[in-house]
Amino acid sequence: MPRLKLTRRLGPVGAVLTAWDIWRRLPPKQRKWVAQQARKHGPRLAKQALDAQMNRRRR
Repeated sequence: MPRLKLTRRLGPVGAVLTAWDIWRRLPPKQRKWVAQQARKHGPRLAKQALDAQMNRRRR
């Protein structure tokens, strides 16, 4: 099994490219599961990230 190439540069573009590399290697059933989990938990995680960023800026 080929190793995943996760050595891209960090940053927004690198994160997107790494996520795309992983996504395209997933079988369709797992892609569907990941999409369902993102719809269910994504808004909550986005709010937590926004709150954390706002708290960090206030300090």
